[in-house]
Amino acid sequence: MIAKRIPTILPDLSFDECLEITKIHSIAGNLSEKNPVINIRPFRSPHHTISTVSLVGGGRYPKPRRN
Repeated sequence: MIAKRIPTILPDLSFDECLEITKIHSIAGNLSEKNPVINIRPFRSPHHTISTVSLVGGGRYPKPRRN
């Protein structure tokens, strides 16, 4: 329950944070024409049975997951 509330507790993104997150999503190919700039904090809620390797983005070519 606490993990689901974290995004509502965190402060708004600064301009520099927005740019950094947008760059990461751009490289991963996750940007859309409707939302060219990411201005909401990204948050993933992993399942409680996730392995450590899966949590840190394991795999041969780690990259952000598409939504």
